[in-house]
Amino acid sequence: MVSPREDRFIIRMVDCQPDGLVKANALMLYMQEAAACHAEQLGLGFHDLEQRDCLWVLVNLRIEVMNTPRWGDQVVVTTWPSGYTRLIASREFVGRSPDGIEYFRAASDWMILDRESGRPKNLEKLDLDLPQDGPKVLAVAPLRLQPAEGYAEVCTLRVPFSALDFNGHVNNTEYVRWALDAVHQQLGRLPEIRTIQLTYLAEVFEGNQIETLIAVRGPGSIGVCIRRLSEGLGVNAFVMEFECRRE
Repeated sequence: MVSPREDRFIIRMVDCQPDGLVKANALMLYMQEAAACHAEQLGLGFHDLEQRDCLWVLVNLRIEVMNTPRWGDQVVVTTWPSGYTRLIASREFVGRSPDGIEYFRAASDWMILDRESGRPKNLEKLDLDLPQDGPKVLAVAPLRLQPAEGYAEVCTLRVPFSALDFNGHVNNTEYVRWALDAVHQQLGRLPEIRTIQLTYLAEVFEGNQIETLIAVRGPGSIGVCIRRLSEGLGVNAFVMEFECRRE
């Protein structure tokens, strides 16, 4: 097993909702930063893959929240790679307070894509020292979601330049921000999240028109689908299912 990496983040006001609780997309940014730094440390990061004309992309993520941190709290994010198959490399996360209160656990699946073609690389054929295995933090592994029935359109937007990240693609946390904005617009509030399961299905680029659809599946259960619009057709780009804390 590769030694885990720890990074400490202080929750800023800009990372919080009006109630002072941290935004889900802000937690994802902490995890993304910790994962990127660890990958660089292991010789598997942005600069290493750039030399191969490749890049990492997140494809599945499951987060289970035990205690939602708020403004001023410190979050210690511990992360490590936990194995790989032909196409998928897995990585685990645990977020705690400095005195050991557990905030969340998360499991993620990643692919390495060719920068030019966008096609996934066979990890078994790459000359990378990927860890063979590692402990898993969740009893339920991340699922590969597909859109279900019952969605209703809530809003559309044109993807702005500010949504792009270091790779020139829309950052994975932006989809979550758009999804939760749509949930708030639909419900008039944003429930506190207990679990999030999400899947990325297609890339979205600056200038694309997207629509966000919501399905309320029952008490505390909500689904979101984001579609890229082109010539009147919708391409499914992102799916999220989350369970809320009972109020």
